[in-house]
Amino acid sequence: MRTVKIVSAVLTFAAAAAPSALSGAVSGTLPASAVVLSLSVGGGPARSVLLRCGRAESRPSFTTACGMLGRFGGDLARMTYDVDRICGRKHVAHAVSASGTWEGRPVRFEHTYDNRCEMTALTGPVFSF
Repeated sequence: MRTVKIVSAVLTFAAAAAPSALSGAVSGTLPASAVVLSLSVGGGPARSVLLRCGRAESRPSFTTACGMLGRFGGDLARMTYDVDRICGRKHVAHAVSASGTWEGRPVRFEHTYDNRCEMTALTGPVFSF
């Protein structure tokens, strides 16, 4: 239940920041991108982070995740990172979700991968937090 409250608070914050993203679009610059990423392993509690792209980021993993999202225009459903990777058959579900905005466009994505290897092969560094 605590995770839901945190995610709700982050989404509320992201929604409040939306007018500034629109003002960037009017001035000719790309609007900021902010996406809430969540990961639940094996049905356990979800961990969530707020990924804000388009500004200096202190965490190298976030900079890499922003680059990956940029390659696919924020469309997580199109992401492919290392499709030739061979993953074992060990099944530990990795449920991921993303919601927010990418360059002013809404982002919504949910998927459950069979294991961490499969998740990483398709999403690269995006859910590595």
